[in-house]
Amino acid sequence: NAIATSVSMLCCLYPHIRTYHIHIYTYVPCTTYGVRQQINMTNLCRVTQPNKQAINRHCFPALFNIPPEHQKLVVHSVVWAMKHTERNISDTGLEILNELLQNVGQTPNVAQGFYQQYLLSLIQDVFAVMTDRLHKSGFKMHATLLRQMFHLVQMNQVTVPLFDPASQPAGQTNPAFLRAHVSTLLLSSFPNLTKTQVTKFIEGMLNLQMDLPTFKTHLRDFLIELKEFSSEDNSALYTEEKERERQQHRQQMLAQRQAVPGMVKPADIDEDL
Repeated sequence: NAIATSVSMLCCLYPHIRTYHIHIYTYVPCTTYGVRQQINMTNLCRVTQPNKQAINRHCFPALFNIPPEHQKLVVHSVVWAMKHTERNISDTGLEILNELLQNVGQTPNVAQGFYQQYLLSLIQDVFAVMTDRLHKSGFKMHATLLRQMFHLVQMNQVTVPLFDPASQPAGQTNPAFLRAHVSTLLLSSFPNLTKTQVTKFIEGMLNLQMDLPTFKTHLRDFLIELKEFSSEDNSALYTEEKERERQQHRQQMLAQRQAVPGMVKPADIDEDL
């Protein structure tokens, strides 16, 4: 993509052309405007999402040197892509958001301001996508993002309040607030769930002992409990596990053939196995 390449080149020169990096971003918000006009303008997204991916990778500091309203539009356009029903666009949005969160976490001077402004809304947006039956294919990345954001809060790496202190009781903490906030969100969105189910689910999400595979299983069990998923074909939620089983089966078959001299030609051996 010529535009993405041009942006990448400009971003590589960022330290030497600080006065120009603002101009790169002045065009990014056009994505959100176009999207609002017509949700299925996929060609527009195919052009502009690589731009944001290149900017995110190569000149991340520029994002925090532009006007706040433009920062907001950049984040919103990534969220829009994540919510898109076309899989390649949705996957790109999820990947960009994951890279953005990683970059933010490695940049202490911007992290707390970003978390205070966007973390709760991003958690809500990822939940919205994960519980949308049209987005089952992105389940692995949904789990990755939610685990990262919940554990940031539980590990007290978010030091600014995620709430309005004036509206909360004295001594309120971010982990306690997140528990209550997500509980209210889920109970209002899924009336068939009980408070006990939701509490157990949220406590699991905040469990720092959960690695990603365990966290995914926890999320998947919750989704299958939802009325919206209970009668669905949920095989897409197991894509990674099925691929791993296929890979293991191929390895076993190859090992059995290799045990018999001459059964496998050197050219037929897949070195990736």
